[in-house]
Amino acid sequence: MEPALTVASLWLLFGGLHVGLATRRVRTALVARLGEVGFTALFSVVAAAFFTLLVRYYAAHRLEGVGGLALGGITAVRWALMPLIVGGLVLALASLVTYPVSPMALFTEKVRPPRGLERVTRHPFLMGVAIAALAHVPLAPRLVGAVFQLGLASLAIAGAWHQDRKLVARRGRSYEEYLAQTSAIPFGAIVGGRQRLVPRELPWTALGVTLVVGLWLRVVHGAIFAHGGGWVIGVTLGGAAVAALGSWRVARRARAGTAPALVSRRQALAFAGATLLAYVGIVHEAVGSTLYPYGPAAFGGPLGWHAAGLSLVAAGVLIGAATLGLLRLPVVPIAALLSLVGAAFVALQALGHGDFHFFAFTMLVAGLLVAFSARGTRERTTG
Repeated sequence: MEPALTVASLWLLFGGLHVGLATRRVRTALVARLGEVGFTALFSVVAAAFFTLLVRYYAAHRLEGVGGLALGGITAVRWALMPLIVGGLVLALASLVTYPVSPMALFTEKVRPPRGLERVTRHPFLMGVAIAALAHVPLAPRLVGAVFQLGLASLAIAGAWHQDRKLVARRGRSYEEYLAQTSAIPFGAIVGGRQRLVPRELPWTALGVTLVVGLWLRVVHGAIFAHGGGWVIGVTLGGAAVAALGSWRVARRARAGTAPALVSRRQALAFAGATLLAYVGIVHEAVGSTLYPYGPAAFGGPLGWHAAGLSLVAAGVLIGAATLGLLRLPVVPIAALLSLVGAAFVALQALGHGDFHFFAFTMLVAGLLVAFSARGTRERTTG
């Protein structure tokens, strides 16, 4: 079968399950049977499984089948679409920092007035993904790539529409007012006079970091779907887990009456960086020796190899706990040291094997993210 048709079918299957499980009738029935936590676990497992299947198939067949428009060879078209791709990625990734306190967040019932990126679009993550994916469609050298990106954009747009309907039904008048004040289309509400851009509300640190990430992804574009799409799968599922955990924490503290109206952005960034550090350690243990078969020997054997991975997992967990105020730890120097270790492995991989060590780079960035962000919460994270 033409790979593009298979990818389209997998998108329909994934999208149907993703949206279908969240429809009010199905969700209500499953929550009654499994409970809220059980439903969330089921939804997450199903979404992760089918997303993994989709990405792995695409990664294996992305260079096959009939050609696409391949307009990337036209300089004017390429330079017109590249800012849209980078801008969409920046909007989507930066929104993860403010997601835990947004009206769309899991475990959240309160609908507060729009602020920050929500003034630009009430669905910054989904609209950012849609913009970046749609801009990829005419650039794709193969039809299967165009279909993959079109499916991603379609799911994001349909997901935004479905989420609005779901939250209106669940939260009533307060969310209807939120809809009236905002727009799904970026800058639509601002152009329409219903909103104004407030620069001081924007997550400038997150926007700066994600801009660097977006530009870096262009540099390593050819390797994004390497190793069976493992990078895409890991980052997507890891990011979703971090966002869900952050929203759970905000909701829990709000119910206890101990949370301020907005969680500290620095604290959220530091916790996200700590989670990424633990995630790199988990990947090291799970697939590190497969991706880098020469790795264990470089660590002096299996004992040293596993000690390094488990130590990084432990460090990420402890740093995360410290950023949440659960224990006292010298977060900044530890994170800076881990960042230097990540930088060393990036350099060693490049010089010794002529390859780019994605997870060591993630460790470098995550360590810097924690070190710079935790400085604003040092009194709560140090002894």
